[in-house]
Order: sequence, then structure tokens, then C-alpha cells
Amino acid sequence: MKLFGTDGIRGDASVFPFDNRTLEITGRSIAEILKSKKRILIVRDTRESGKRIQKELAKGIASAGVVSVFGGVMPTPAASLLARNGEYSAAIVISASHNPYIDNGIKIFNSRGFKLSDSIEEKIERQINKYLNAKTVVKIKKIFAKEDFGLSKLYENFIVKNFSGGVDLKGKTIVVDCANGASYKSAPYIFKKLGARVVAFNIKPNGKNINLNCGALYPEYAANKVKEFKAFCGFTFDGDADRLMCIDENGVVRDGDYFLASMAVWLKSKKKLKNNILVTTVMANIGLLQFMKREKIKVVSSKVGDRYVMEDTKKYRSSLGGEQSGHFIFKDISTTGDGMLSAIMLLSALCDTNKTMSEFMNVIEKSPQVLVNKKVSVKIPVKKLSKSHKLIKYYNKLLGADGRVLVRYSGTENLLRVMIEGKDAKKIKMIAEDITDSIEKEISSIK
Repeated sequence: MKLFGTDGIRGDASVFPFDNRTLEITGRSIAEILKSKKRILIVRDTRESGKRIQKELAKGIASAGVVSVFGGVMPTPAASLLARNGEYSAAIVISASHNPYIDNGIKIFNSRGFKLSDSIEEKIERQINKYLNAKTVVKIKKIFAKEDFGLSKLYENFIVKNFSGGVDLKGKTIVVDCANGASYKSAPYIFKKLGARVVAFNIKPNGKNINLNCGALYPEYAANKVKEFKAFCGFTFDGDADRLMCIDENGVVRDGDYFLASMAVWLKSKKKLKNNILVTTVMANIGLLQFMKREKIKVVSSKVGDRYVMEDTKKYRSSLGGEQSGHFIFKDISTTGDGMLSAIMLLSALCDTNKTMSEFMNVIEKSPQVLVNKKVSVKIPVKKLSKSHKLIKYYNKLLGADGRVLVRYSGTENLLRVMIEGKDAKKIKMIAEDITDSIEKEISSIK
């Protein structure tokens, strides 16, 4: 049974694999496969299911003879940072990132702060399935761990102390949308420490309002607030704050393509873009790729998912990688996507160049892009859908060098994603709908 997707285990928190027994077995399997001798850190976002999942995982971890430390609510990158300090053999993050509150997830970092490789996840999955089939019962009566809310301060102070040099935000208003998620305390605190006047929204989580019409998936909310308060800029995070969307002083949303293009050029000017390489994903807009070519910066395209971006930044010895969706990795500083750190790095560049965000990011001309997400009952490989596969090849040929077709399934949800780029917005919308309809019909006929 396949449990791990592109970003850990994720799904409806009320059913398998988030039932109590499976969670206990998952905790035990993680501890055993990682051969844990030290403590394991467990942190969570603000979803109402987080405390229960945390407790059940800890039971399983305890059955393997390992102690759990509860870090409370904190951003995912904070767990990665704490995992690297030598006190923990692993860090587990309970979060479904940008998903609605009914979902939850389990992300795992090793003792070096990196997300687990596919091979390690497969070993954990085999161990889980072994215990499930054996009907193992975990016998742990009580977990004594209490949440240590002071651990998140280590992350906040680390960011302020080490990466805020040259960032002076005195007199500047910054709008922050924390998505009622894991950054609801840390983000306003950090920006205030940098001297900004902070206007923070969605900082009152109630267990059910995480990502609800706010945050990185709904940047329009913060964009309106930037204009209303005449702010210097705005930032929006997702539920676990490993993802960032930027809003310029005019209220224009700047996605990851703008961020990566402008930051790559800035880092290159500072001789800090290692090997002159930017790592992004297959979702990157053609406009970004064309601009990088003009700037003589090599682009490496990885699979979608910040874990794969990190793997390629290591492989190609690059210092910058990221996704259009807002995950950014500064490999010389962090071992995972970090929305807060990315915001600070961008502010450093703005202060260094004495530019507004719009001036700094107006470097690429993006091609029209259409992305259609469609729920599917099963994820049948597209190559096995003969009619749809031929249709995709036809449209790719039709669009030529000025466009492309990218069809894939989400690694965390039962979603089909069809992305089309080209010069004619109406045309590519029609193509996206045609391909989506074809795949949907073909899947229904096979079931």
C-alpha cells in the first residue's frame, strides 16, 4: 500500500492512515528504520487533529524505546533547523501544508535537517505494512511529553540574528498573512524585530480556519491589504510556512518565477550564485527560462516538490532553488523550503539595491499559462491512457517552441494537474480543457 507521496504522508485526518493504530505503527516504524538512539522531535501546525496525531505517533515511538519531544506549533523549517542541532535523531512535522483543516500529514526530517529520500521512505512504508498485516498492538500506557513552546523561539532568534544583516525596515509597513497557520506568532515577531510596522492578518487559528480563503493559496486577500495600508510590500505564508508568496507595493502578486529570476540575478551580482546554476521545476514559466538564458544562468529543471529541488541543488552544487508555487531553498543557509527566510533574503536584496519590490522583480515577461486541477478517482499513468497520450503529443507539436503541455498527478492528493503555456490565452485554455476532459473520460472507461 502506497503511503508516501511527494511530501510525506497526507490525507483525510479522520481515516486511514491517520487512525490511532496506524499512527502508532507509523511512529514505531520511523524510530526503528531511522535506528533512533536520540530523541525524536515532533511539531505541528494549527489543525485540530494535530494533538491527537502527535500523541499516537509518540506512543509508537516509545514502543521502540525512543523518547519524543513535543515542540508545539512551529513552521516546518523550524523543525528542520532544530533537527540539525545534534539533540534529535529526527524531526516529524504534523502538517498538511496548504490543504484544508480536515486533512493532515506527516513530514520527516533526518538528523541533518533534510527530508527523507525515497528509498528511506520506502523502508518505513514496508515496515508499516509489515506491522499492519501482523495486527501488531502497541502497548504504551502514557506519554509524558509536554509541548515546549520555547523551541520555536530558537528558530525565530536564529533568523533574526543570522540573516537580517543589512535589513532595515524602519518606517516601512509590511502586510503579513499567516494563513491561521504555523507562522501566526513567528512571522509578525521577526518582522517587528527588523523594525517594520507590521500589519498581520489571519493570526487567530481555531483548528479549523487554517488556509481558509487566506495565505499563499489566496494572496489576493493580502494584496488588497497592501493597497489599503499603502504598504512597502506584503508576504503570505501557507499553513506550515515553508511556502511564500510576495506582493509588491502596487498590490501585484509575485509568484515563485519572479522571485527566482530576480534573486538569481542578485546573487550572481554578489558572486553568491554557486556554479551559476538555478534549480527550478518543470512548472517554471517559459519567461523565466528565457530570461535566465539571456543572463547566462544555467537552469536545472527538477521534479515538482521542494524535496526534489533540494536534491538537485546538492547534486549540481547550486545555492538557489525553488518552485513557482513558492517553495524556495537557499542551500548554503537551510536544508528545506523556508518562507520566512526567503522573505528576509528578498528584503536584504531590496535594501541592498534600494529598489521597491516591483522594480526589483520586473525582470521577466511571463507567457500566458493555464493550470487546470481536476479530482480523479484513480491516478492511472498518462502513458497508459492511449487516446489522451496521443492528444497531448499532438498539442505539444502544435504549440511548438513557444508553448508546452505538462500533465501530471499531484503527489499529495488525487488530483490531475494539466498545465499549458503558449502565446494565445484563449487557445491554451481550450487545450487544457480538452486534455482534462479526455483523461477524465478515459479513466472512467477503464475503471
